[in-house]
Amino acid sequence: MIANNDFLAYTLAYPERNDVFDFVFPSGHARIEGAGILCLEPEKQQSKVSLVLSVGIHGNETGPIELVNGLVKSILVGDLVLGIRLLFIIGNPRSAVKAQRFCDVNLNRLFCDVNLNRLFCGSWQSQQGYEIQRAQQLESSVKTFFEAVEGVGAQRLHYDLHTAIRGSIYEKFAVHPFVPEETYQQQQLAFLAACGIEAVLFSHQPTTTFSYHSFAQHSAQAFTIELGKVRVFGENDLSSFALMKQSLVVLLVTGVLAQGRLSALSLYEVLDSLIKDHDSYRLNIADELENFTPFKQYFCLAESLEQRYIVKQTGDAIVFPNTKLPVGQRAGLVVRSKPMSAFNFQ
Repeated sequence: MIANNDFLAYTLAYPERNDVFDFVFPSGHARIEGAGILCLEPEKQQSKVSLVLSVGIHGNETGPIELVNGLVKSILVGDLVLGIRLLFIIGNPRSAVKAQRFCDVNLNRLFCDVNLNRLFCGSWQSQQGYEIQRAQQLESSVKTFFEAVEGVGAQRLHYDLHTAIRGSIYEKFAVHPFVPEETYQQQQLAFLAACGIEAVLFSHQPTTTFSYHSFAQHSAQAFTIELGKVRVFGENDLSSFALMKQSLVVLLVTGVLAQGRLSALSLYEVLDSLIKDHDSYRLNIADELENFTPFKQYFCLAESLEQRYIVKQTGDAIVFPNTKLPVGQRAGLVVRSKPMSAFNFQ
């Protein structure tokens, strides 16, 4: 069904094909549920883990796509014996074929790009286009996958793997979903450390990202994980993902979360979202400025004809700066480093 057991090549060859069909692989059975959506069920389940691994929500973020596709290929050929339920998602096949971050433009917002990773938690309902249809399809697939297995001991995980537009002081970092009670699972953070993640950013409010959807709607432990910088297919140094690969292999085969040292993680909390409030909005930073770059107190970080944002404390930093987006959308996050003792873990 899939030439050379290469699901990525199959998806890129048929990005519009939404046929559903089943096939078997050495350690279980599989179902292709649409373009870029592959559900793998093990013959012998080692634990009650159900794992969603999503990549390519932005089509040009190719490193994680190649990493996870390699793991899936090893499962399909029999080199890895799958021991957990796995839903592998290549999020935006059409944009991946075009080697673009997005496909659609928003006709209601001066032809600005439509960001698929801002369309979840039902946010797709107010718009039209491919990315909107895709968000709806992915929500449906995740719902079916998680709800197929419930009960005592069932564990739901979702790791949404990305690469960033710009460089970062921490090459690999994760975004933790907003948790109202501000109590976090130590086991999950230790797993991130084992994966080679250097920093964790704790969100300050609900969002409409893919990983937050799984957390909020399906009670999954879910993270957006950044694994370096955007590169084209074939130019990624997959050896830089060695720790992530190693930890994922253990999880896929045994259902066990590898544990690293919490002390290896730098922890940050989000202070503010920078919202583009006017066409005149600008960030007073260089185009090549890296994520987590700190500023001095009273620095005017952002300004427009409507307002200014002044840095509140020396050391406050910026993550995901970007003003090439519609008025009303997020232009960056202001974050502050916090010691481990400032967080509650269970």
